[in-house]
Amino acid sequence: MLTLRLTLRASPLALLLRLLLVFASAGVGLLLLNALSHAVQHPSHPAAALPGLLWCLVPLAVTARLAAALVAAEPSASLRSGLDAAGLGPVRLPLLVARTSALPCAVGGGLALLVTVWGQGGAEDGAPVVSLTGTTAELPLAHEALPLPAALTLLSAVPVVAALAAARAAGTETASGGTAPCARASHGRRSTGTATVVAGLVLIAAGLLSAAYAVRAVRHAPETARTGSPGAAELASSPLAAGWLLTALGLVLAGPALTSLAGRLLTAGRPGAVRLLAGKALTRESALAGRPLAALGVVGAAALVAVRARLAETELPAWGPAGTLAAVLVACCLGGVALAAMAGARRSRAPLALLLERLGASRGTQRAVAAVRVAVVATVFTTLTLVAGLLTPLPSH
Repeated sequence: MLTLRLTLRASPLALLLRLLLVFASAGVGLLLLNALSHAVQHPSHPAAALPGLLWCLVPLAVTARLAAALVAAEPSASLRSGLDAAGLGPVRLPLLVARTSALPCAVGGGLALLVTVWGQGGAEDGAPVVSLTGTTAELPLAHEALPLPAALTLLSAVPVVAALAAARAAGTETASGGTAPCARASHGRRSTGTATVVAGLVLIAAGLLSAAYAVRAVRHAPETARTGSPGAAELASSPLAAGWLLTALGLVLAGPALTSLAGRLLTAGRPGAVRLLAGKALTRESALAGRPLAALGVVGAAALVAVRARLAETELPAWGPAGTLAAVLVACCLGGVALAAMAGARRSRAPLALLLERLGASRGTQRAVAAVRVAVVATVFTTLTLVAGLLTPLPSH
């Protein structure tokens, strides 16, 4: 009952993120059922379904990150004091947060099961896709009967992983004293140094180099030799896709450190009031908003790669419904995470804005600080997006 009350009395942003978490978990459930269907359809080659199942880890991880962002999306100062008064300490609070995050994921898993049971009816060839007692249904991504215990086991993985991610985020927040996102960002700022920038850039370079060397292997694949372009399955299991993924991980890792470095460079020398305030804000918020913005940069780089492929008349493989669903799911989840991070950064700037107002600072000064901060962040991540999108090799003919 407490979990339901916290869900219904949440802020509008938290309700939006919970709704997004429901649809994200439903999408991940459909992808997992699709991988299971591929394994059932090819019983003599069980390893053929392993790449598809491994690629399901990407939207699963993004969904778990959305569940963790949901913890930080709610202003928790007054809520935490009430929960502490009710006897929920640092041990029981993560359990409550885990239940609250697992609830929308369980609803999403139920929606995925309902879609597979009643969404499409029977397959065109008459074979059911998911068999329940007296019912048949068609999963819109595959055409093969699935064992119900295995399907339920896969669907249960989403709420479990999301609950663990949310509990970990709540435990981190509790360890920091239940403070605002500003304090948590300052606590994490120590890990955004030069070493993190170097590690992220090394991962980006390694991903681009491995993808460049993998182009030759993709060109000599059997599907490429037969049709002139690689198939989706061959590309997903090739080193080229692994290089793309490594580049994306490097971008996400380097995001907070680059944001912190930009803030420090902005305050170098003898800065004025606007530069000093903007630089300090960037340094303080780097650990909070750096990774979500870098993840959005990854989405932009992927869109730029698709545009390059179209302009160069290079045929990218048709990913089909599963690939399209995964791409939309990842983009929407990352957008929700970035929205939660921006809301948290705005709350962290509230004490500073109040202090400036008490000191008599004009609205123009505050708008100038915000404009400088946005311009620096846009420059940093636009540069990263362009570099990654323009240097990523394509599986040409």
